[in-house]
Amino acid sequence: MIRIEEVPDPEPAEGEVLVRVEAAGVNRFDVNQRKGGASSFPLILGNPGDAAGTRADTGERVVVTSGKGTYAELTVAAEANVFALPDSVDAALAAALPTPYRVAWWGVVARGELAAGQTLFVQGGSSATGQAAIDIGRWIGASVFATASESKHDRLRELGAEPLAYDDARVPELEADVVWEPLGARTFERSVSALGREGRLVTPGAVGDPTVSFSVWGIVGKRARIEGVAGQASPPESLARLVEALGRGELHPWVERELPLHQAAEAHRLIEAGEVVGRVVVRP
Repeated sequence: MIRIEEVPDPEPAEGEVLVRVEAAGVNRFDVNQRKGGASSFPLILGNPGDAAGTRADTGERVVVTSGKGTYAELTVAAEANVFALPDSVDAALAAALPTPYRVAWWGVVARGELAAGQTLFVQGGSSATGQAAIDIGRWIGASVFATASESKHDRLRELGAEPLAYDDARVPELEADVVWEPLGARTFERSVSALGREGRLVTPGAVGDPTVSFSVWGIVGKRARIEGVAGQASPPESLARLVEALGRGELHPWVERELPLHQAAEAHRLIEAGEVVGRVVVRP
């Protein structure tokens, strides 16, 4: 259950910044918290979370990651997780960036070592991290292929990817340098088949069944590797670089729905039901 209540204003500790929130990104982690993953209740959703707004002390426009309760009008975050936001960037776009783009960058580029001219294959391309991976791959100069249900293929084309059905016969022929695999058992074996020689499969976890099955010879024969990644391992400067690229118009997060805070429950429903292609943002 989500309800709106008045709570005391947060007080920043040493090394933290108080931010007035204009927009907060809704992450799947928020949904998991609401469904019982949080250690205590009640809680302010978006903890940790993404937001865009202004610093209370200087008035500077900023984007925040790992904020404490970003659905609220005021949030606090470690100063290392607060980044200057160019005036040209809308707050909703900025709030949509941090978590999915930071995770995708760390997996696809920092660990997967994707480079210009290589091939990236993205499973679940319509998800938040899937779209971030496509956008980053296009920005780097890679050829990008991505899976999604047919109704979402036009959006993948807009992002710069060649859309594929999950069972497309071309998947084992991709010879991909990097495969982004966030789905789990449903697609994992085909993701391995999509790898080229010395390819890298990176996974941030599994939205579906995490217990996967595949032939180990598919990895050995290709001299490929599989690696698990976590966005928290990404250094702050990586997000700073992504925010700068956003300000130059080189990255294009997609915000499909902006909802007022009193419709936060609807924001969660849309994500759980998979009814959105892109990000959902709430405005306190």
